[in-house]
Amino acid sequence: MNNLVRIEQIEINGIKNILHGEVAFQEYSEILKGDFDDIRSTFHPVLGIYGQNGSGKSAVLETTKILKTIMSGECLPKNIDQYINNENHEANLIYTFLFIHETNMQLVEYHVKIELEDGNFNITSEKLLSKSYDKDKKKWKPQVILIQTDFGDITLKKLKNKISKDLLIELRVVKDMQKDASFIFYERNRNSLISELKDKNEDYLIKTIEVLNIFAQTGLIIIENDVMGSINMNTFMPISVYLPVKDSLKLGEIPVNILEPNEMPLALFHDMEKIIQQIDLVISAIIPSLNIQIIHKKEQLLKDGSMGMNFEVVSVRNAKFIPLKYESEGIKRIISVTSSLIAAYNNNSLCLMIDEFDSGIYEYLLGELLEIMNESAKGQFVFTSHNLRPLEKLSYKSIIFTTVNPTNRFIRLTGVKPNNNIRDYYYTNIMLGGQSEQLYEETKNYEIKRAFRKAGKLYE
Repeated sequence: MNNLVRIEQIEINGIKNILHGEVAFQEYSEILKGDFDDIRSTFHPVLGIYGQNGSGKSAVLETTKILKTIMSGECLPKNIDQYINNENHEANLIYTFLFIHETNMQLVEYHVKIELEDGNFNITSEKLLSKSYDKDKKKWKPQVILIQTDFGDITLKKLKNKISKDLLIELRVVKDMQKDASFIFYERNRNSLISELKDKNEDYLIKTIEVLNIFAQTGLIIIENDVMGSINMNTFMPISVYLPVKDSLKLGEIPVNILEPNEMPLALFHDMEKIIQQIDLVISAIIPSLNIQIIHKKEQLLKDGSMGMNFEVVSVRNAKFIPLKYESEGIKRIISVTSSLIAAYNNNSLCLMIDEFDSGIYEYLLGELLEIMNESAKGQFVFTSHNLRPLEKLSYKSIIFTTVNPTNRFIRLTGVKPNNNIRDYYYTNIMLGGQSEQLYEETKNYEIKRAFRKAGKLYE
């Protein structure tokens, strides 16, 4: 991607237990001020999300996965009803992106509304807005609407007048057929809009749609906690793939069998070899006594008659091969996400999100990895965690905390002094308060003890 694209703010309304919540990267407030010589000097790549169980941390990643689906031009996931708040039956999402193309900078907002209609959740309205940066005046120009749609109809008159009546009818028909897909990003609509507007002085709208679509497909990697399921069951280890090859990009997930040898088509195996080489370089630096290798390679015919490769992925310790099923869950977790971490470290238009990044990872190593990403990563890295070690390694401005208030679900700590230990300060605010919102829904030890006793006697 020749353009630099970054997520700067996420506003969530009506997803799970978040009636309203805003999550912004540390640099966003500085970017809005506009008073900078080099915008890249304001970038802070790491953002952590903390809070008690069930408070909405993972919902940020789940919401972004929904956004990725929408902007990729796909239909809403079949289980979308599991995410929409069951009181309001609708969700409003607003994502703010920073675009940099050569010397031009824009802040682009994408608004999307998902509502329950006739028993199904559909996308009922969308809006793209943009404001450009004036380098001479060092400030942002007024925001303008690029395109706005409601119920399958373009409501922006300026744009509507540039589109033929036949195409407008076609777009409405397509939207009626695919109510659970984006009017703007659904492939058929997207291609028709771009083709129609190419000679109508709407280059920036076209560019915005194309860049967001590509970013959603190749620049957003979301690793949810369910990845740990197959690892914990000791059956498969999913390895995230992000492999730039010349002018193309290969990405996705390869499930590696850790109980028995794997087989896959030759082309996929060659990609797998490259990924394992990448992972081995990093793993051997993170855990000096450990290497990852592919062994027992043997060409064989696959069921479809094509040629494939049979192989095993193993760890190597002290020159001895060890099957991955005997490695700890933490080691398998690190191996699983390393390719994506490499991608976020080296690509400035990539946003990686990992749920429960601390799962199975030694506390000290967790802090070191986050410090390295925060100091040197080109892309963005969002993580949730229960381990509080990162609070000692990152600036408090790089940490978002959940609250017990569903209408203001996320805040940053205030009143932090330079000599404060953020970990201790967080504990103090949990116990004594002092923030604009309550950070922890209080639990009482005596009630927990009594509940344990009652549960033990329930069927005596």
